[in-house]
Amino acid sequence: MTEETILFHFYAKRALSDIELLNLAANGMKEDKSKVKCLFSGPAGNDLQLSVFSNNDNKVLNIRNYESQKLYMFDILVMRSRVKVDLVYIRHVEEGIKKFLTSIDAFDRIMLGPVRRGEALWRYFITADEFLVEFHLDRLVVERQTKYQNVKIFWSEAHGHVLFLDEDVMLAEKDQEPYTRVLLGLETGKPARNCYADKEILILGGGDGGVICELLKQQPRMVTMVEIDSEVVQLCAKYMRGACEDALDTLEGPNKKIIIGDCLDHLHECIQSGKKYDYIINDLTEFMINKEERGWNYDFATDNSQMMEISLKALKPDGCFILRGGSLHFKKFWGRFEEDCRKLGLQFRVYDNFVPGFYEIYRFYEVRFA
Repeated sequence: MTEETILFHFYAKRALSDIELLNLAANGMKEDKSKVKCLFSGPAGNDLQLSVFSNNDNKVLNIRNYESQKLYMFDILVMRSRVKVDLVYIRHVEEGIKKFLTSIDAFDRIMLGPVRRGEALWRYFITADEFLVEFHLDRLVVERQTKYQNVKIFWSEAHGHVLFLDEDVMLAEKDQEPYTRVLLGLETGKPARNCYADKEILILGGGDGGVICELLKQQPRMVTMVEIDSEVVQLCAKYMRGACEDALDTLEGPNKKIIIGDCLDHLHECIQSGKKYDYIINDLTEFMINKEERGWNYDFATDNSQMMEISLKALKPDGCFILRGGSLHFKKFWGRFEEDCRKLGLQFRVYDNFVPGFYEIYRFYEVRFA
């Protein structure tokens, strides 16, 4: 069974009487008021009155009244055997409540929407700007707890297969154009910002295979990808074909090499050997580097951009560091990042694009030596 919680609220022109609350509950349940019982009504805190109603079937309705604001908040709990939201029922509830409140001259405005709980799938996540979003997911395809993280891949009619790591969305198959190609500067219908032909390229992370897939189409000299979690690569090779195509089917090819390991160790080896790349693409999130734990003696000039600093040591003087960004709403983070670029004497360009699988505008950076 699925519990569909219909959440809504309205502001009344005046306080409602007990009998009006009962009538309102009956309208909310689409039930004759003779079948609706008040299980509790009374104070529940400062400025708060709580009333609980039931129809002795499969519906419970809670009404919370914040008296000083004349704000009424409702939860209608309906148990259903099916998953699909009953939009017809919700619209009828909304119209019934509006009609009743208008008839007693108490209606101001109403807002209404459903949240579903009790299903095998939890479809909700919080965006960076703190909006609760219901993700269009139809079924869980595979879940695995690896040494490093929890991996889930869902199927969505809207987004294709969708990869989640530790409950955070990483990539949807249909995000290749709005995410991966924008990250690389290869947007369809626009002049390419970057030329990867005959270039040496390093991808940090990228286990979903979207970035390496697009790069291999550009005839690079060599693409090296370093991903720490082999199981992510294996699962994406099987289920995320809309993003990676056949790029993850083998670990090595004429112009590619996929290394299962720690990208920081690979960068350190490059620095020690003098190996440098034309492009380094950070498909990770920024994190602090524990120098003492690794036994390194690098001097970092920043506290927030150490991943970029160590990457720049393996970048050619005319090379480009491309950064997987984050939500446009991470203003404090991006402010610090841009200040770090200026502090290091770097040039940077910003590219923003709406990514449907993230339900947000996402930010990307290209960084070069001045």
